[in-house]
Amino acid sequence: MTSRTKAQLALSVCGFLLNGLLLYWKLSGGHDIAGCGGGHGCETVMASRWSMVGHVPVAALGVMGYAVLAFALISKKRVIAIACCAAIAGSALWFIGVQIIAIGRYCGWCLAGHAIGLAVAGLGLWSESKNPALLPSSGVGVLSAMMLVVAQFLLPVPTRIVTENRTAVETSGDVHAEGKGRLVLFDDGRKVFNADTLPSIGDPAATHVLVEYFDYLCPACRTMSGHLAALVAKHPQDVCVLVLPVPLETSCNPYLTEADHGHAGSCDMARAALAVWRTKPEAFPAIHAAMFSQQDPALAVEQARKAIGPQAFDAALRDPWIDRVIKADVGDWHALSSRTRHLPKLLISGNRVLHGLPSGQAEFIEAIEKELGL
Repeated sequence: MTSRTKAQLALSVCGFLLNGLLLYWKLSGGHDIAGCGGGHGCETVMASRWSMVGHVPVAALGVMGYAVLAFALISKKRVIAIACCAAIAGSALWFIGVQIIAIGRYCGWCLAGHAIGLAVAGLGLWSESKNPALLPSSGVGVLSAMMLVVAQFLLPVPTRIVTENRTAVETSGDVHAEGKGRLVLFDDGRKVFNADTLPSIGDPAATHVLVEYFDYLCPACRTMSGHLAALVAKHPQDVCVLVLPVPLETSCNPYLTEADHGHAGSCDMARAALAVWRTKPEAFPAIHAAMFSQQDPALAVEQARKAIGPQAFDAALRDPWIDRVIKADVGDWHALSSRTRHLPKLLISGNRVLHGLPSGQAEFIEAIEKELGL
């Protein structure tokens, strides 16, 4: 085995292991830290529709590709090795372009994998530069990469909705269930929400009530907010969404650690939005949307203050109900986070929970329609 082949083999092993790590993160829901599913580069890339080819994670194809290349190198199947190198190079260039053009965010781990792919492909194709099989074999590899690209456009990407056996949340004295109104049950009645007293988007009398846990400063939550608004607009009589803020800030969230991605000012934004809901519910939907658009916490709070008037706003902030709701929201988020702590979290029905950011608005709406039978 030549030194070039040994170098190729070493790079192939690195590519295999790195894609295995990305596959693990994809299947397990990402890094186990508090944050926005899709709010950071790697999470955004791995939550996007481009991380899948139909129902198959792209990282799984990477694992298989490097495994085949390593086998070809060890067994001296030069034609297969050339085809693998061309396929890996074409795929790496495609996914680098996707991050630049389609997603606009970058995953360092993914880019490291693509760099390994380009290196192993370049080394392999250079070492076979005098092989008569170079052109036809590399043509097969390029064709394989093109088929992957076409498949990403043509095959539907499922929005992952996971069923989780959640720890029962005590409902007695739970502020989410207080007051007179329509009670909505989840997880066989272990968790109860009052659709008429909690902040919501849509008609509380709608056939189906979803519950979203979110943070106003979470980019993935901002995207999900748009998805939910489009869903409610499409099914105004069928869908209502209870929107429960979970600030990722230590001043009102005791479950955060030093390793978590905190959002300074999110506690104030959550309190301001709840103050608007408590005082002037009809103004809440506009303020809720504005909070996501205005990412300066001080300006967002001031906008909420103006919506209901300074005196009413200051009086509402003194209402202990606001802090009780935030405490309950944070507690629910913690109870729901045995699998992944990412926001947003969407309770759909029964014990069906969507963690993090779905692959896209159209896919999300289609999946929810199927889930709810709309």
